[in-house]
Amino acid sequence: MKFKRNNYIVTGCFVITFLSLINCSQKIYTKKDVVFSTKRYELKLEYKNIKHRSSLIYMKQKIVKQVSEGDTICSIYDILIMRSLSYRLQNKVFLIVDNEAYPMKIEQKEYENSKIIKPIEEEVKTSDSTSMSVVTGYSENNRKATRFKYSLSNELIEKIKSTEQVLFRYYAGPDMITVTLKGRKLKKMKQILSEK
Repeated sequence: MKFKRNNYIVTGCFVITFLSLINCSQKIYTKKDVVFSTKRYELKLEYKNIKHRSSLIYMKQKIVKQVSEGDTICSIYDILIMRSLSYRLQNKVFLIVDNEAYPMKIEQKEYENSKIIKPIEEEVKTSDSTSMSVVTGYSENNRKATRFKYSLSNELIEKIKSTEQVLFRYYAGPDMITVTLKGRKLKKMKQILSEK
């Protein structure tokens, strides 16, 4: 009986910790920017459940809303991590809201290639029966990172506030890459878009 109760307590603590980690990763941060006299809201999102056949490995997104007297600017910063053999992303980003495509004007775009080389090691025994680590080869991991910045119009912000799903569409050579925003992430995006 005591074992079962302790097991429930441990399980409950794990669930609470896990849920708090999920909420922390999608928290809206508020800052005052004295330089530009604005109130700044920031939200970071990550998309890892990308289809296996996609050339996209994962995507990170930061939504920044700056509010000043009489002016509001909402910018989105995307970082797309692509497979090494993928085509370069085209200069096109579309948001699809309620089956209507909205082309985004790209304000900034950066490319970066990264290469990570790791040694492959094996333990071997020497003649005196001691173990020794020996490098038997190397593994290489190449990735492409593309960074975009674009802003949302007031019309698009209002449409996003009333939709059930937003699709981000990118093109890389013959590949069409779609990232879906829905559920808890969309709820957080609607929350930051509603901040004043």
